[in-house]
Amino acid sequence: MMRIVWLALLFLVGWSSLAIPPYPAPTVKATVVRVVDGDTIEVQVTDVAEGAPSDIAPGERLTVRYIGVDAPELSQENGPLAQSLNAFLVEGKDVYLEFDEALRDQYGRYLAYVYLDPRGYLMVNLILASTSVIAARQDPDTPRYNLLFAHADATPVPEGPGELPVVSWDQAASHVGQRVCVRGKVASVGTSRHGDVFLNLGNPYPNPNRFTVFIPSRFVGRFEAVFGRRFWRELLGKTVEVCGEVRLYKGVPEIQATDPSQLRILE
Repeated sequence: MMRIVWLALLFLVGWSSLAIPPYPAPTVKATVVRVVDGDTIEVQVTDVAEGAPSDIAPGERLTVRYIGVDAPELSQENGPLAQSLNAFLVEGKDVYLEFDEALRDQYGRYLAYVYLDPRGYLMVNLILASTSVIAARQDPDTPRYNLLFAHADATPVPEGPGELPVVSWDQAASHVGQRVCVRGKVASVGTSRHGDVFLNLGNPYPNPNRFTVFIPSRFVGRFEAVFGRRFWRELLGKTVEVCGEVRLYKGVPEIQATDPSQLRILE
């Protein structure tokens, strides 16, 4: 999973600033017991709150189809990868289910928005639908968040490594204003008090002869979902490649990374 660098993961930690509300809050808590494919899971219900569908009770095992998600079948190209992405997010975890107007699909599967948090902010459906592997879909029978899924579909997936010229970290300053991939060894890592992450290539901070990968705090969750929690702690001394537009910040060239597809860990 940590090598899937082209994944355009729209992790909703980064979207929390948009104040997407739970509407209503999830009413069913369950544990994922099986990841069927990229858009379907089996869960064991552990708790049911007021407002939950009347035919769902604790102890039941449900097959749940994600609303707003259209993953390739396992037999299709990228089908196994879609299943792996889904498993990476939810396998063995507690999840929280919110239901819309249509409760089941034609196959009898429950249709739900699946969350990683009980308040209903980190929506697995939207995370998956915002990748380059899994498509978003809009269904008239489950319209509550169709605008969000439409936005996910309309948001272009950033260019990944290998599609842009590759330059060494010490050549980046001559490419200001250009889109390139900058490669170099991580000499130091740091975080701001606001949660921003800084990877300094070539030379450590505060040496001005360095290149910086800047990950704003609101996007850090996306990277953690792909590379692991606090992944930057493991990068010291490793060679990485970051793709994007080179900018100058206080005389130091940098690329602002907002999506995991921009970052590649080479060694």
